[in-house]
Amino acid sequence: MVILIGILLCFVPGIAVIYPLWRKFSSMSPPPEDESSLEADLDRRWESAIDGLHSSELEYSVGNLSLEDYKELREVHMLEAAVVLKMFDLSGEDEKLLFDQINEELSKSSLLSELDSDRESNRCQENNA
Repeated sequence: MVILIGILLCFVPGIAVIYPLWRKFSSMSPPPEDESSLEADLDRRWESAIDGLHSSELEYSVGNLSLEDYKELREVHMLEAAVVLKMFDLSGEDEKLLFDQINEELSKSSLLSELDSDRESNRCQENNA
């Protein structure tokens, strides 16, 4: 009986030490992705540009932004998206499709049509002057 208790007293701390090591090596999860890679940075910048477009559109539709501020923010975020696309080295056709998708999403809220009509009226005024 004393021997059995001695053996159990040796196994309990041994199991407590070996279990975390065994669990660590038995997990088959892939290694974490390298967050400092160029692709991860471009993904973050792309998401930031798209989120910026959506938030500025929302702020303008709510009335928190003037039209001039909205145009400026939209231009900044579109420029950032264009830079990211150039860094991704997409073909011209893929880039055009991506910008068409962005413009399609923006036109759903009819803000793009307002901007286009404002641009056309500004061009007409500039041409007349």
